[in-house]
Amino acid sequence: MKKILLFIFTVLLLTACRDDYYEGDERIIIEGKVLYNNLPLTNAEVRVYPVYNATPNSGVISEINYNNPENNANYYSDNGNTISKTYTNNSGIISLSIPRNINTSVYAIKISKGYDSKVYGYISHYNTINYYVNLGTLNY
Repeated sequence: MKKILLFIFTVLLLTACRDDYYEGDERIIIEGKVLYNNLPLTNAEVRVYPVYNATPNSGVISEINYNNPENNANYYSDNGNTISKTYTNNSGIISLSIPRNINTSVYAIKISKGYDSKVYGYISHYNTINYYVNLGTLNY
């Protein structure tokens, strides 16, 4: 009986010491810069949202204008499902990572300063290379 308990204890000890592996724990690195009147926009809140019904047809990331139907503004809705949040630094730089969403591979970025907000889209397979996206310079 002691040998069986010792064997079970050893097996439990060895399995408890293994590294955890999370399938689907892939992250996408997002970097870029935000300017306002050609100056860095500092301390602006940056949120990334999954977008479930958008089908972008290019890798261009630009402001989503709700008055222009060509921008597919109806695809984006701020449903409160923020998957990552950060702030721009003193140089207006954005640097964050987001977990890959199981249900979508399309994301929108909302930048807010005070009571003003702008939404930019879309991060998708068109502009993600090796889990990295460079937004370039976004004009706020």
